[in-house]
Amino acid sequence: EKLQSASGDSSKLAASGDYSQLAASGDYSKLAASGHYSVIASSAYRAFAKGGDGTWISLAEFDSDTRCIGFATGCIGKGGLLPDVWYRAAGGKLVAA
Repeated sequence: EKLQSASGDSSKLAASGDYSQLAASGDYSKLAASGHYSVIASSAYRAFAKGGDGTWISLAEFDSDTRCIGFATGCIGKGGLLPDVWYRAAGGKLVAA
């Protein structure tokens, strides 16, 4: 099992194997999974993530008062999300950073 997690600010997590699982809660975290069918989740303020085909990404979105207002979720390879592109949460969607 390839599960990695971090809670410190500006954390950086990376995994290269298929079916990896990454999670972060520290502000300004960066998560990257180059393997296929991985899962990335972050409740961090201003987190960024990228992944390979079939990777699910879920990032928290915050308002200008740094209150969480929801999550943006998507799967790489669907809905226009491309592999190896950094994404952030904005307007309820994952958008290229």
